[in-house]
Amino acid sequence: MDTVRLDSTLTNPFVVTPALVLDFENIAHTYRRFENAFRSASARGVIYYAMKANANQDVIDLLAAQGSGFEIASSPELDKALAAGARGDQIICSNPVKTPSFLRRMQQVGVYGVVADSADEIEKIAHAAPGMNVYFRLAVDNTGSVLPLAGKFGVDAELALELFDLARARGLNPIGLSFHVGSQCLNAQNWVNAIRACGEVWYAAEARGHHLNFLDIGGGFPAGHYHTADIPTIEGIADAVMEALDAYIPVRSDLLFVLEPGRGMVGESGRLLATVEGKAIRRTAEGYQTWLYLDVGVFNGLMETFEGFPPVVQALDAEDRPLMTYTIAGPSCDSCDVVARGVQLPEVNIGDRLVFWDTGAYTNEYAAAFNGFPIPQVIVVGSEAVEVEPLEMLA
Repeated sequence: MDTVRLDSTLTNPFVVTPALVLDFENIAHTYRRFENAFRSASARGVIYYAMKANANQDVIDLLAAQGSGFEIASSPELDKALAAGARGDQIICSNPVKTPSFLRRMQQVGVYGVVADSADEIEKIAHAAPGMNVYFRLAVDNTGSVLPLAGKFGVDAELALELFDLARARGLNPIGLSFHVGSQCLNAQNWVNAIRACGEVWYAAEARGHHLNFLDIGGGFPAGHYHTADIPTIEGIADAVMEALDAYIPVRSDLLFVLEPGRGMVGESGRLLATVEGKAIRRTAEGYQTWLYLDVGVFNGLMETFEGFPPVVQALDAEDRPLMTYTIAGPSCDSCDVVARGVQLPEVNIGDRLVFWDTGAYTNEYAAAFNGFPIPQVIVVGSEAVEVEPLEMLA
């Protein structure tokens, strides 16, 4: 990993903030870790990168060059996958709600399969994309995930079996099952429990005459395992998953075993560089608090902190200063634009810079220029294969 180049970019005073610095060597290394971990004598995981995590075209191009497939949710994401050179059979759509025009386009370019979790969606798919491969999303336990995703999508076992039969009756090709254990899942057992549930539905569906050959274990793979031992590693999750796969899913030569890493693929590659633009002492019921106001906040890059993800932040060039406790806020006039409270940092002054770690995922994807404040520019390091204008300007 090109640590020297990464560090020199973060400390370069001419870098305009906010800036999202992405380490492409880290992404390529993580891709290889997923490939090596999710394989056994009976199955090999096929990666379909969840593009929603970071849809920067250079990231998509890099992963396509590694051999990745792509999980998409919309026509613009389909455009990016195709622009990177992905074939239709290297693309799946796990968005349970799709427009007819999107379905027609996916069928035209040969997208391998699409998910469904309702009778109405099956009717829509059958009308817009006759004969399409479909798989069904089971509702599974999200306990232990920083951001649970249960409730909005997914069906129970009984309804899943009904959907298999309905899809077949409508001329679709039901191929298998999928699930999602929740974002930043900290409990490897969630995947085991979900695979066990899939196995029960799998055998019941085959008893009804269906032939299943597709299992998609979704995403949820956490980033940041070097910060705390409580965060399971890729390899630790893979060990549990591969054992569960052998125990609960029938062994067959045509099995397509899919994983959709998003945050787990790109999250650790990112460093978000910000500048302290303001500082103030505020009186509260608990006493006085010192606030830092940055040029990046909830609305233009750090939305995940609003959803409960604790930021990992450090001050640059401030190691010798005394520790202080701060409330960190963004630049907008919205009172909700508060990134974190009770953060301990060396004493920070206006003009100093902070770095947020693990920001390679869901940073610019959630960002908007609210109040006119810009979203972070993207700077790529660690790869000579992709040229990025801001990096050339800094050289």
